[in-house]
Amino acid sequence: MAPVRIFAQALEEGWLDGRLARAAEGAWGRVATRRLVKTLTWRDGARVVAIGGATLGGSGKTPLAIACARAFAEGGARVALVGHAYRGRAGLHGPARVVTPADRVGDVGDEALACVRALPAVPVVVAPTRQAALDLALTLADVAILDGVHQTSPRAWLALLAVDAISPWGAGACPPCGDLRAPREELLHLADRVVPIAGISRGAFVDGHLVPWGVLRQKSVGLVTALARPTRVLATLRAHAVEPRLVRTFSDHGRFRVPFAAGIDLWLTTSKCRESLMRSAREGVALGVIDYELALPCETWKGPLDPYPRGVLPS
Repeated sequence: MAPVRIFAQALEEGWLDGRLARAAEGAWGRVATRRLVKTLTWRDGARVVAIGGATLGGSGKTPLAIACARAFAEGGARVALVGHAYRGRAGLHGPARVVTPADRVGDVGDEALACVRALPAVPVVVAPTRQAALDLALTLADVAILDGVHQTSPRAWLALLAVDAISPWGAGACPPCGDLRAPREELLHLADRVVPIAGISRGAFVDGHLVPWGVLRQKSVGLVTALARPTRVLATLRAHAVEPRLVRTFSDHGRFRVPFAAGIDLWLTTSKCRESLMRSAREGVALGVIDYELALPCETWKGPLDPYPRGVLPS
């Protein structure tokens, strides 16, 4: 296992403790709190929705951003999603751009491409800065969904905090003692609503066709991921009585290839990881993308321009 992945697992499971670790946690919390609020400007009449995650990865903020964008679009609003170009050159230099399915993962990042595939009718914008991306997004839309921004200054029209439905606060501490992005009280203070994230799955898409779990149980499968908390993906497989013969995990947003292994009929992965894998899969290696639909709390959406979740509210 790569050193980055080992450290990420240590944070997720709260391995580190002791006086020095606690002192470092306090310092992290103070710095992280200052970075939670992004100073941005936007035109009069526009509405900005900020969506952050409680942990350093695996909270479900991007699925929530996709669900928000889809709900606004289905309600008739003009909406755009402002993404982030993790590991993409657009995150370092170049003008703001609208992402297309033909873009390369090395240019726009894996999550932006996954958003485009999930939202064919919604512009997904990335840029070297959030401000540049927001400026372009609001030439195309009246509602901008900011994926990965906890709160803005001036305050966003709506700020949602995504938390995992099973483990909402991760290891319960900031690095190096845990994987909380910032102290819990600060995260709650900045959020208008807290949304517990849980997913449902029907199987996996292979060559564009959904293969149900009952069929997958009859195959020899492997699991390959490059994301935070891969154990949750493994738990999804096991919940459907699918036990992979091999599991390969890489650091979040890492570059990697589909490993070759004799006896594996199908390698399963996530929609985000797919973007890297499809460009490096060996010929003849079958790849399946696990189906994932967000199971939001009942009556989450009150209307197309008033999406106040009625799930877990901040105390």
